[in-house]
Amino acid sequence: MAQSTTTKTRRIEIRITEEERDLEQAAATVNGETLSEFVRRAARREAERTLTERTRYAVDDQAAQRFLAALERPSPDGERGLRRLVERPSVLPET
Repeated sequence: MAQSTTTKTRRIEIRITEEERDLEQAAATVNGETLSEFVRRAARREAERTLTERTRYAVDDQAAQRFLAALERPSPDGERGLRRLVERPSVLPET
């Protein structure tokens, strides 16, 4: 496994059962990693998966067609709402 060149300066502590530790240690050993490397990599993968789920949506073909049709024919209420939104001052600082 490739070593990261970034210096690790932060530490977290967690409490786990003996069974969890034994399982994770066995998996780390099989992968040729330390327990710390294994847990850090697994936690990162899960964090990325969780955040990806918040930004991507999978829909079936029928739902996708309805969504695309709605984009092509926006409702008058939607257009009015967007217009009001664009006309409001931004809450973001100007750069």
